[in-house]
Amino acid sequence: MKRLIHLSILIALMLLINGCDRKPDIEPSGKKIKVGIIAPFSGADRARGEEGLKGIKTAMQLLPYLDNGDGIELVLEDARDDPALAVRLLKKLAEVDKVSAIVTFSSSGPVLAMADVADTYKIPILAAFATHPDTTGHNDYVSQLCFDDIFQGTVAALFVRDELLIDKVAVFTNPDSHYSSNLAAQFERKFKSIDGEVVDTIFMTGANEDLADILESLRHKKPELLYLPIGADAVIRIIKAAANLNWKPEMMGSDGLTASVITKHKEELGLLDGMLATDFFHNDMPLTRFGRKVSAIYKGQGTSYAILGVEGYALLFQALNRCSDPADRECINSQIRSTTDFTGVAGKITIGPDGKAQRPLSVNSIRKGKAKFVVKVY
Repeated sequence: MKRLIHLSILIALMLLINGCDRKPDIEPSGKKIKVGIIAPFSGADRARGEEGLKGIKTAMQLLPYLDNGDGIELVLEDARDDPALAVRLLKKLAEVDKVSAIVTFSSSGPVLAMADVADTYKIPILAAFATHPDTTGHNDYVSQLCFDDIFQGTVAALFVRDELLIDKVAVFTNPDSHYSSNLAAQFERKFKSIDGEVVDTIFMTGANEDLADILESLRHKKPELLYLPIGADAVIRIIKAAANLNWKPEMMGSDGLTASVITKHKEELGLLDGMLATDFFHNDMPLTRFGRKVSAIYKGQGTSYAILGVEGYALLFQALNRCSDPADRECINSQIRSTTDFTGVAGKITIGPDGKAQRPLSVNSIRKGKAKFVVKVY
């Protein structure tokens, strides 16, 4: 009898605990808050938009209704990573569709173009992938979910110089990309400031048909590492050209490299084996409670694009919930820019009044298609 009583008490306690942990079901209000999505859904960069949207839709399964019962309606626009088109779509979303906020998966170029006119439309824009430091520099309405290139370039340079003890590097950059050219410049500046030597800077333009000759000439300058803040296509071509020369220098890529290869060149994933890369996440990262819930329902191989989509939606959702009128653009913008210790998939994110995000960066080693953790920097 005593054992039965004890068992009954234990079951009752468990039900009580579980009941306290479970939020009551939210009664839908029937109202929808419109959120615009500007992303490349076609063209060479479509995987970024597709994966980002997949992340958003995963988060929507966990967070379908605001506390007041309002739902979220997505208005999708394909900017094809074109700056002029991104600005036109921003105007349409703000004035015609009357969205309350925008999440963009565009790269730095289109987001910089939107940033130049953001204050005109007075609509909060959360940039998931745009790492250029000027993204938030001259406006009050664009905020970054990602770390910026100053932080990323500085961490990469310090790791190469202080941890790998490398003295000489060569830097590859795409002058047509705001992201690539700025990140390369930040890396070079920091590396030189700590007595490192940049033996050459290679500008990747067009097809670079003479890549074999470029690498052969570069090899004679004896760089110990190639820093590659460039597109996945170009990285793969460099790896292949170096292999043909039987040259095996250390190589380091930048954020999104693994995700780009997984989504665009999966058959080439093995070529990245042994490379280093800075990124937002790594495959063996410990997940937060929210991250574990996401992982339980996410379909397919996770990429940094999809994870940032999850976090972008969830952070915006939290900002909407903190507004008495969740359609109020001014309130949403203020709440995004006062985000403190938001729990993302794998850690905390803070966004300050200047729109800059504070979040950790991982230096990873790519092994068998996985980004394996080396060090995390806050």
